[in-house]
Amino acid sequence: MGAALPERRAQIMAVSAELFATRGVTATTVRDIGDAAGVLSGSLYHYFKSKNAIIAEVLAGFMDDIHARFSEVAGTSTSPEETVRGLVHATLLTIERHPHPTAIYQNDRQYLREHGLLDPVDRTSREIRGFWLAAISAGIADGTFRDDVPAEIFYRSLRDSLWATMHWPNRAQYSTADFADLVATLFLSGFTPRPPQG
Repeated sequence: MGAALPERRAQIMAVSAELFATRGVTATTVRDIGDAAGVLSGSLYHYFKSKNAIIAEVLAGFMDDIHARFSEVAGTSTSPEETVRGLVHATLLTIERHPHPTAIYQNDRQYLREHGLLDPVDRTSREIRGFWLAAISAGIADGTFRDDVPAEIFYRSLRDSLWATMHWPNRAQYSTADFADLVATLFLSGFTPRPPQG
């Protein structure tokens, strides 16, 4: 019986995340969640104290997964370029495995900010940003990356491009690994052809 509570909570979170992502957080009611999860809306309060509590838990799990992936990349990579490439792969894997929290985080930021739901994940967000900037700054310092583009500009350009790809119509043509390689190569090697050797 003890295992039923976490399993039920996980089911409610999964159903809620899909509703929030497809309908929007504001448009989704507790009754909608109860109907989709097969639970009386009043009974939902046995599992979560509010709709916002569900959102907070969905986002926390999402951010924790990104942080864990980034920590693994940073701990196993042997060069700044390898780290950046690894972070590109980790970001796209996270988007692939968490499409609903990704959509919530991107599409409902005003609601999240107004209801204090971004505050709990801001610390993790700063740490995630730190992984990027540490790798980029190390690459600038050792000459791997050019030093005439500020690390912050490179980071924001790459980060925003990665998160925007979930809306690209041709994204599904590529596997996540192949697409990550393409994006990393574009940002790290550019789009101009290399001069012929010899």
